Amino acid sequence: MAVACATTAPKPTPPAPPAVSIPITPLPAKPTSGDPKFDAFLGQARITALGQGITAATFDSATAGLRPIASIAAMNANQPEFSKPVWAYLDSAVSARRVKDAQLMLARHGDVLARIEASSGVPKEILVAVWGMETDYGADNGSMNIFAALATLAYDGPRADYARPEFFAALKIYQDQHYALSQMTASWAGAFGQTQFTPTTFLKYAADGDGDGQIDLWRSAPDALASAAQLLADQGWQKGQPWGFEVKLSANFAYEDAGADTRKPLGEWRARGVKTVSSAALPSGSDSAAIYLPAGAHGPAFMLFPNFNVILKYNNAASYALAVALLADRMTGGDGVKQAWPRGERALSRNERISFQADLNKAGFDCGTPDGVLGRKTRSALRQYQKAHSLAADGFPTAALMDGLEKDAAR
Repeated sequence: MAVACATTAPKPTPPAPPAVSIPITPLPAKPTSGDPKFDAFLGQARITALGQGITAATFDSATAGLRPIASIAAMNANQPEFSKPVWAYLDSAVSARRVKDAQLMLARHGDVLARIEASSGVPKEILVAVWGMETDYGADNGSMNIFAALATLAYDGPRADYARPEFFAALKIYQDQHYALSQMTASWAGAFGQTQFTPTTFLKYAADGDGDGQIDLWRSAPDALASAAQLLADQGWQKGQPWGFEVKLSANFAYEDAGADTRKPLGEWRARGVKTVSSAALPSGSDSAAIYLPAGAHGPAFMLFPNFNVILKYNNAASYALAVALLADRMTGGDGVKQAWPRGERALSRNERISFQADLNKAGFDCGTPDGVLGRKTRSALRQYQKAHSLAADGFPTAALMDGLEKDAAR
């Protein structure tokens, strides 16, 4: 047995399987923001970003050393479109200096603007007005780190649902466009460039306006203007049609029928005694339009056509859209607003606006959860309250109305 065992050939040992290299995504450096909730957001955002095709190197580079920006909460609560009286907002937005600068820009970029208008159908005056409103013609593009601003909004607070997809879109732009991080500055809301695009808007509408093969909204005015034109055209700008004009209402006008969303045929408005601000008859035609009262029954009135709603797609604040429209008119020699503003009225503070909404709810006029933003639902509830008390149902909140409402809510 011993000899037989010694002379039996052993079975060959099977070769070892080849080593498999499994790529391991490197872990980020330990967050040091000092805010555990912010750090937790970044940790989860990294996982989400990698799942969307963002590389670890891109994410880690963009977020290195990020901390929440404390001042953003205050800026969010005091946006000028909502916190200033509309006349004070327009005094600044459509100032003589801004009109003069707009005329200068029309001349300086005339060839580029003519080409963009011809291809998009959007008037060059509207584009220059947007440019002026957003960054004062490129003078103030925003100075915050875009990733810090969007992460601050995304990790906590009322704008998280808006900011989270914008944060990931900004990462994609950084990865695809190869911008320097130092270039990627933005406003507190994460909008960037000379016409203040959000990252998701950039991914949809950014255009190469100067034909150099790159898109740079920070440093190229033609790129910024062409991108704004592409957005407005896609949202339905009607070539050759006006945004609207100032009108004069009859003494017995039914204010409850005014509102940017309440459109009626021009013939019906004519029958109700609505005229142009110079007392001429409204134009003929089958078009429909809305009546907008930015300061209620005691201020100017404007007739709005569909192009006004397209401007709202850029910034969903009626005072902003009115400023763009009026600035566009003024830069070509149009008159300013002719009817007087009720400058004796004061703007309600954010806390007062929240109390106003809470009192409407208490009085039985549902305006939703009080948030200080007097939007469509709040104005509708206010109109119902005004009609119930035989007041002009213009949906415009005043300090006197707030005092009366507070007493009614208490009862």
